Amino acid sequence: MRPLLTCLLLLWSASLFGQSGQMVFDLSAPEVEKLPKGAQWMVSLHDASGTLIQQFPFPASALKQRVVIGPKKIGTYTASYYLDLNGNNELDKGIFGQPLEPYAFSNGARSMFSKPSLESQRFQFSGPPIRVELLYHFGG
Repeated sequence: MRPLLTCLLLLWSASLFGQSGQMVFDLSAPEVEKLPKGAQWMVSLHDASGTLIQQFPFPASALKQRVVIGPKKIGTYTASYYLDLNGNNELDKGIFGQPLEPYAFSNGARSMFSKPSLESQRFQFSGPPIRVELLYHFGG
């Protein structure tokens, strides 16, 4: 009986490694008063080491919007987001490199003059929606 239970437990745990689901991001840009025509949400999904997996543009239809990416395997990821206000497919930056469009990193990670550390951005994807607030300001 014990070998049978052990075998069943191993089979069940092995099935967990292949699980996947839709990744849901609830995005908002509270500092934007009105969406310009052609604006789009840009969501970049990275693996735990920061390597880009895929970038997803979504037409911006509201200042609070749910975007769904999937299916993705359960695991550790990082993500970055920005609201492309002029639809040029890039994060516009000022003369000193500061972002001119609302942006965010996973876990609300921030850094004063560079991207935040990967450790502060990593999140474990297990299924529930991820809430993200994109802001204009930069710095800690």
